[in-house]
Amino acid sequence: MKADIRDLIRSRLVLYDGGMGTMLFAAGLEDGESPEPWNWEKPQVVEGVYRAYYEAGSDVVQTNTFGGTPIKLSERDLQERTYDANYLAARALRAVCPPGRYVAGDVGPTGKFLKPMGEYSLEEFDAAFEAQVQGLKDGGVDFISIETMYSLQEALSALRAAKKVAGLPVVVGMTFDKNPRGFFTLMGETPERCLEALEEGGADVVGSNCTHGTPVFIELARLLRDTTDLPVIVQPNRGRPFLEGGQMGYRQTIDEFVKDMETIASTGVNLVGGCCGTTPEFIAKMRQSLGARLREPAAREPAP
Repeated sequence: MKADIRDLIRSRLVLYDGGMGTMLFAAGLEDGESPEPWNWEKPQVVEGVYRAYYEAGSDVVQTNTFGGTPIKLSERDLQERTYDANYLAARALRAVCPPGRYVAGDVGPTGKFLKPMGEYSLEEFDAAFEAQVQGLKDGGVDFISIETMYSLQEALSALRAAKKVAGLPVVVGMTFDKNPRGFFTLMGETPERCLEALEEGGADVVGSNCTHGTPVFIELARLLRDTTDLPVIVQPNRGRPFLEGGQMGYRQTIDEFVKDMETIASTGVNLVGGCCGTTPEFIAKMRQSLGARLREPAAREPAP
């Protein structure tokens, strides 16, 4: 039998995938278009992305379900297809997953706010995440991967849903911006506060993804590693994006990204990957560059 993902994390550094949206936009997804319908409209394209990340060397690939809650899908009047969006994505990824690799059920933010800032209650958020997780579980994911959370309350809601519905391991990644006072979520929460609450809520892995590129994530990775005894995941963007000809672009090269990821791996984090702007080529170069680190337990190197 394949090892529980938590056992793999304890045995060595684990390599995640890169940007799903980046690959789908390259395949023709229009700006503002929801990617989840491609799980039934263009399944061969989505499966091609899955395969490309596994072939590049990812230990873990995430489902095409970042916006898979009924709340997020309702923006395109697709809320009635919540189960389909998540089940089909998970089943397709399960079908192409090589032996010894892992299928992660991807859960992103709703894009909305809780009362009094927004219109939704915590109970409505809980129900939305439970509906999404049910489809992912039935589709055969190995664990739930919650990412890009800018609100601790929302992250905890997704975590509760994952624990209640799936009973599987749960990874939770917050997204932090940086100002002169330090790192904070959009809602003003510090990494220390988030990691403490997520650990209390039963998360198996905690960390951060998105918003910043690798130079900022070097500092953030050290902070996260110093803050918790739980395994830590780090997935930076390919630098800050810019608009060119109406399309998103990134200036950081693969070599620049991977060099910084070597430094990030030396902080003792347990799972690494890429976020916006990264592709299978980035993952393949990371697999090659990190080498022995992907065959042994994560360890923090002494500061120079």
